[in-house]
Amino acid sequence: MKKVLVIVYYWPPSGGAGVQRWLKFVKYLPQFDWQPTVITTSNGDYPAIDESLLKEVPEDIKVIRTKTPTFGKWFSKAGEQSAPYGSLETSEEDSFFRRFAIWCRLNLTVPDARVVWNKYALQAAFEEMRKFKYDLIITSGPPHSTHLIGRKLKNIFNVKWLVDFRDPWTKIDYLEKVNRFALTKKIDEKLEQKIINQCDRIISINKSILKGLKAINKGIIIPNGFDPADFTEIEKKKTKKFQINYFGNITAERDPSIVLKAVNQIYSQFPDIQINIWGNVSDEVKADLISLDENKFVKFHNYIPHDKMMRRMVNSSLLLLLINNVPNNLGILTGKIYEYLGAKVPVLGVGPIEGEAAKILNETRSGKMCDYSDQKAISEFISWQYSMWKKDEKPTASGEIDQYDRVHLTKNLAEVLESL
Repeated sequence: MKKVLVIVYYWPPSGGAGVQRWLKFVKYLPQFDWQPTVITTSNGDYPAIDESLLKEVPEDIKVIRTKTPTFGKWFSKAGEQSAPYGSLETSEEDSFFRRFAIWCRLNLTVPDARVVWNKYALQAAFEEMRKFKYDLIITSGPPHSTHLIGRKLKNIFNVKWLVDFRDPWTKIDYLEKVNRFALTKKIDEKLEQKIINQCDRIISINKSILKGLKAINKGIIIPNGFDPADFTEIEKKKTKKFQINYFGNITAERDPSIVLKAVNQIYSQFPDIQINIWGNVSDEVKADLISLDENKFVKFHNYIPHDKMMRRMVNSSLLLLLINNVPNNLGILTGKIYEYLGAKVPVLGVGPIEGEAAKILNETRSGKMCDYSDQKAISEFISWQYSMWKKDEKPTASGEIDQYDRVHLTKNLAEVLESL
C-alpha cells in the first residue's frame, strides 16, 4: 500500500464545513490502496468545536498533532468573543482591538494568520518523512499558508506534491472587498503563483477556482460530496410543522431576509410554517430578521454537532441554501449543498440562477435556485413544497447525486494520486 502524508489545519474536533472534505478522503483512501497519515493542529483557531467528528476518524489512521499558536487566545485576553473568521470587514461599532487585529491580519500576516502554525507542522512533517518513506504529500487550503509547508517539503525531499484548493486564494471575495497594502497584496500573489508553479498537480472543488488561479491545465476538479454512511441509521419522521431549515452561518452577504418576506406573504394560508436557523448569525442581520419576523415563525439555534445536524437535515420539510451575494459569485459552491443532496430533501436556493449551485440543483432535480430579489418565485416554491408536504408526497429522487458520493470521489482522488 502506498503512503501519502496529508497536511491540513482543520481536523476533528474542528467543526464547520472545512473539515469534512479531508476527513472523508482519509476515511476512504485505504479502500484504494493509499494509506494516509495526517499532520494537523492541536486546539487551533476553529470556527466551532464538534467532538462527534472524532468518532469518524478510523482507528488505524495515524494522526500527528502539533503545537498550534492561535490568535483566539489573544482575543480572549482582550475581552473579544472570537478571532476574525470568514469576513475581514470592520465597522465603526467594532472595538479598536478588533479593527487593529483585522488590519494586522490583512497586512502583516501573509498569506493568512494561520501561518504561525507552519513552523511546527513543518518540523513534524520533516521528522515523519525522515523516518518513513512517503510516495506523495498533500496540502489543503484554506488556510493557504499550509501550502507553504508542502513547498518546503518538496524542495527538501523531492517528493510528489498535490495541492487542494477548497476556496480561492487571492481572489476570494472577502479579500477583494478590503484595502491591503500594495506590497502585501503583491507578496501574496507571488506566493500563490509559486505554489501553482512548483506543485505537481492541483485539485479543486470547481472550475471557477481553477480559472481564478489560471491553473486550468494543471488542475483537476474533484467536488465536495456527501457520505451515505452519515444517513444510513436516520429514521425519517413527519414533523408537526413545515420545517424550513438552514444550517451554517448568516452574514450580511448571506442574508435570508427575502425568504422571511416571502413567508410573510403566504403565512395566512400556511400558518404552520417554521424557519430554523442553525448556526451563528451576525448581530446586524439578526436584528433585521427579528424585525421581519411578524408572525414569530423564526427560531435561532446554536451550532450543533454534525451527527445531530444530519438528523435535523433528513427530517426537514425544506432545506434552505444561501449563496453569498457578492461580485463574481457564479462559482461559489458551499459544501452544504452536497449534504443537502444526500439528505434527499427538497432545496430552496437563494443566489445566482446561472451559478454552479443552480446547475447542480437543476441537474439533480433536487430543488430550485431563486434570484436574491425574486420574492414571488420564493413564495411560489415554498407554497408548492408545502402542498407536497401536506399530501405526504415524496420528492422525485435523482440518480445524478451518485456522482457526489464520497466513496466515488475518493476513487477519483486515488486515480489522480496514481497518475503522479
